[in-house]
Parts: sequence; C-alpha cells; structure tokens
Amino acid sequence: MQPKQFVDMPGAPVLGKNKRPVSIDVKDVTIAFPSRGKGVFTAVKNIDLSISKGEIVSIIGHSGCGKSTLMNAVSGMVKPTSGEVIVNGKRVTGPGPDRGIVFQNYSLLPWLTVYQNVYQAVDAVMPAKTAAEKRELVERNLTMVNLYQHRDKLPSQLSGGMKQRTAIARAFAINPSVLLLDEPFGALDALTKGSMHIELLKLWNLDHREKTIIMVTHDIEEAIFLSDRVVVMNDGPAATIREIVDIPLARPRNKKAIIHLPAYMAVHDRLLSLLTQSFSIEDEGVEYQE
Repeated sequence: MQPKQFVDMPGAPVLGKNKRPVSIDVKDVTIAFPSRGKGVFTAVKNIDLSISKGEIVSIIGHSGCGKSTLMNAVSGMVKPTSGEVIVNGKRVTGPGPDRGIVFQNYSLLPWLTVYQNVYQAVDAVMPAKTAAEKRELVERNLTMVNLYQHRDKLPSQLSGGMKQRTAIARAFAINPSVLLLDEPFGALDALTKGSMHIELLKLWNLDHREKTIIMVTHDIEEAIFLSDRVVVMNDGPAATIREIVDIPLARPRNKKAIIHLPAYMAVHDRLLSLLTQSFSIEDEGVEYQE
C-alpha cells in the first residue's frame, strides 16, 4: 500500500516535520499543583511540542521531571494551568476514546477474563456496533498479540508480559488515533520487553502507521529502537524540554543490526550525554567528575 500524500493548501491541516498533519500540538503548557504548606509546585513549564500523525515519540528524563504529567495532559487526565493541548484539531478538555492509554501496572480488572477486559472497553467506546462486530474486534486484537488461546484466563493467571499484551490489545481494540504508553514495559524482563517491542510495532504497522504514539520511558535503547524522535526533559521542578533528538534510522529496524550502526551509536551517546549530570564521589578526598 502506498503511503498517503498530504499537500500544503489553504485550509488544510497544519503539517508537521514529516509533511503529515499534526496529530498532537502542545502549546506553551505549564502544569502546577497545590503543595501542602509549600504553596504551588510547578511540574512542567512552557512546554511546546508538535507531533505529526503516525509518529512514535518517546519522552525520557530523570524521575520527577514531569514526563507522565505531560503525557497525562495529552490524555486529558491533567488540566494545564496555562497553555493548551490540541489533539487532531480539537482542544483537550478531558479524556476521550480518541486517546488510548497503557500503564505500567496494566490496569486490568482482576475479576474479568482476558476476553472480558478487552470486550468491556470495546462495548463502552463503540455502543453502536453489534455484539457480533464487537466479538470479531476483540478476537482479532487478541489474536494479533497471541493471546486468543488464553482468552478465558483471569489476570492472576497471566505472566507480566501477557498482562501487558492484554492491555495493549485493549488499547488497540478501541482504535484510538493516539496511543499513550506510560512506561509500559518497565516491569518486564529483558526478553519479554524485547518481544513486546516487536508486538507493538507489528500492531502499528498493521494500522499502516496511522496511529500516533507517545511513550514515557527511562530506557535509552528502547526509545531509540521504537521512536522517530526522543524528547529529553530537564530535571524538575518547572521542568522544560532540554532537547528533541531525531532518530535517523530507517524502518523496519533490526535490533541486533542497528546497534552497530554509526548513527545508532551517535544518537545513543547524545542521549546518554543529555541525561548524565555532574556528580562527585568523596573517597579519601578524591572527587570524581562525570
């Protein structure tokens, strides 16, 4: 299938860096919270970020730098103190079915089976569909993440990787235009995490790369392998965007092959440098500077 072409013309959607319509536009967003006895705590400040349709963008930074807060503003679960978030041309005022979310803790309902967890989401978001259409949608997405044979199991009977695949199948089943991933693979072992990366990209490709994905992660290698761009946050409070790094690696990507490419090593070194701060170790009067 040939990729869709977009042309600049009066009245057309604003185009992003890759000449596709802008899917997410974060405009001068500041998010602050009341802090007991300490006035106001500003999590992020003056954030500007534009993401094109079909892009995969990772947000990285040290703990407490406002990565999840920023993503929650896109989801509609956190309201900006100032500025605004635009998704698909509409101002975000709250959560909506156009944005699917996958959390690190899976957020599965423990009393429902794998099938029921996915079906309930489809049923809530797509009430106009017939029961047969909903079943077909659930079964197709469970098959895509290799969980159809486990459809009758409860979450307590699943491994961590299987729970995460269930959460991803649920998110894709409601067919959101934007998928938000908040450290979705952080609790998984390296082998399971690697297989989940492949499953995510398979689903993204099956959707003809139409879905826009934002992922919060601490893992530099994960960010490089999955992303088109990586947003590096400054430390908070009042965190800002320190730098946005392009990932100049062609798709599809082979994990074993790309790590030897000069472009991969250059990007990896740049991201590591941005995340590394000066520190000292006092050992018998010797100071070590990184």
